[in-house]
Amino acid sequence: MKKFCLSYSSGKDCLLAMDRLVQAGNQPVALVTTLSDEINRSWFHGIPISVLEAAAEALDLPLVISHNNETNYTEKVVEALQETKKLGAETVCFGDIDIEQNGAWDRQVALSAGFEPQLPLWQENREALVKEFLAKGYTAIIKTVSKEAGIPIKFLGEPLNETFITYLKEHQLDICGENGEYHTLVIDGPLFKKRLNYYTSGIYESPYAYSLIIDA
Repeated sequence: MKKFCLSYSSGKDCLLAMDRLVQAGNQPVALVTTLSDEINRSWFHGIPISVLEAAAEALDLPLVISHNNETNYTEKVVEALQETKKLGAETVCFGDIDIEQNGAWDRQVALSAGFEPQLPLWQENREALVKEFLAKGYTAIIKTVSKEAGIPIKFLGEPLNETFITYLKEHQLDICGENGEYHTLVIDGPLFKKRLNYYTSGIYESPYAYSLIIDA
């Protein structure tokens, strides 16, 4: 049994990765997330700190935030990972699946922080992973859809389910959204002590995507 921290994005893949390690007898001790100094939201998923804190409370885990920018991103992530050692972390878990650049970065920051990286989903079938996530009883909503992927905004706020999976398959899109086709927010499931309560206040359009504006 090892105590671990989770590289937390709020999405389905990191939650499934954590679930895998827990089922193998390991213990999560912290969530680590990155917050952009520029927009004061999480990188990539654009989650506000209020929702990150509410999710950490729902999962009953401490939240360690790495405040950073484009120039010091990796350095600050390493510092945040090292901080989790005070909470007992012995290793770090990532939810990446098979993009080699991402896996290489995971390994780099883990080793720089003095951890052995854990990538429990690495190189597994993407459709099987999404179906495992749902079969375990997790609930996630669609938080962001990519303009390039052409996913209709009607899916924003809707649950990740077979209807959405079927749409992705019919349009030959990555079922896991590993290339940024969509992002999710996990709001409930076996590792949650309570459901994540949130509210929405519209849709934000960037040059690349449409995203729910959410808060908690």
